[in-house]
Amino acid sequence: MDSAGDADTYLRRLRAHLEQTPRDARGWVIFARLQAESDHFAEAAQAYGKALALPSKVATDAAVWCEYADALGMTQGGRLAGRPRELIDRALALNPNHPQALEMAGSAEYGAGDYAAALRFWRPLLARLEPGSQAHAELAAAITRAERLGATTLAATAQ
Repeated sequence: MDSAGDADTYLRRLRAHLEQTPRDARGWVIFARLQAESDHFAEAAQAYGKALALPSKVATDAAVWCEYADALGMTQGGRLAGRPRELIDRALALNPNHPQALEMAGSAEYGAGDYAAALRFWRPLLARLEPGSQAHAELAAAITRAERLGATTLAATAQ
């Protein structure tokens, strides 16, 4: 797609297709991704929900569950607590080593103040990332912060 007009046309056609074929799980995922890219997170979450409610291979894809959790989390101001965390758990049940699910689960625990739990997700992920990469550096920094905050929390409760 070369222009916004092309994107709008594509989106209209996809919407019409989904009205005619509402059981097209892959179509719903594509629609959800387009909505998320446009920062229409509520619409994206709704479309992911429709896709994952259908019996299809889509429902066995941990990445789609993570995308759903992310879209839903964005509707909650970026928080992954509650339903988004449940969706992340579903992704981890499908693939316990899924990188995005591990990162998101760690982030959810970090956001909840459970730094030890965050580390249980992030440390195995760090070992799988390429040393020297930006992702490795960012996760290593997050782990250092979680370790420091966990130690501070533990010291405060010991007093």
